[in-house]
Amino acid sequence: MLFGKKRSNDKNVIRFEDKDRGLVLYRYGSDPGDLPLLRNTRIFVAEGQYIVCLCGNSLADVWDWGEYRLVPEEFPLLAEKKAFPSRGGKPVNATLYFVNTDPITERKWATKTPALVREGEQIYRVRAYGTYDYRVKDPIGFMLEAFINRGLKNSYEVMGALFTFVSGAFTATVSEMGIPVLELINHPREISELVKKKANRQVEALGVEFLNVQIEGTSLPD
Repeated sequence: MLFGKKRSNDKNVIRFEDKDRGLVLYRYGSDPGDLPLLRNTRIFVAEGQYIVCLCGNSLADVWDWGEYRLVPEEFPLLAEKKAFPSRGGKPVNATLYFVNTDPITERKWATKTPALVREGEQIYRVRAYGTYDYRVKDPIGFMLEAFINRGLKNSYEVMGALFTFVSGAFTATVSEMGIPVLELINHPREISELVKKKANRQVEALGVEFLNVQIEGTSLPD
């Protein structure tokens, strides 16, 4: 994640630009070059982006597409929490998190542990790998669950959690189906759809939606 940063007429101007095209969560201030959040800072939020503002660990505000000016008149909740300093030049006591709601595609997943599939007297250990696409559909729910409840601090930790959800959904799905192993291997599209449905049920509280889950390969290790 890179933020466009510049000064204009001695006022901070912040533009959010995801040049990596894959980061879903970024805390402003993580980059040493990020400008301080001062009173009158102008913040531009593009379509498909949200800014979630925290004061301490409390949700203070959510900003969708538009242009904002960091002043008490526009952010009464921050003012109520005494986030604005009494003296000029001091940073506003708030933390901004960028949340990307555009689809993020072709993230990789693989089984962490094999699914155990019984066929007659034989038990097969089935592994798989593939890709998934997802998006944040509820930015507020996402921040409350991912950040506050689960302690996920950045995009990489979020992707690690989603990796686990997809791989776990595959393992659970094929273990529960009770069909021959060759049927599992020969019908990746149908199995992928079932995995996606199970994974979506698991991440509903996280405010995330899997748009696609693709099984690219299945194997039966010795």
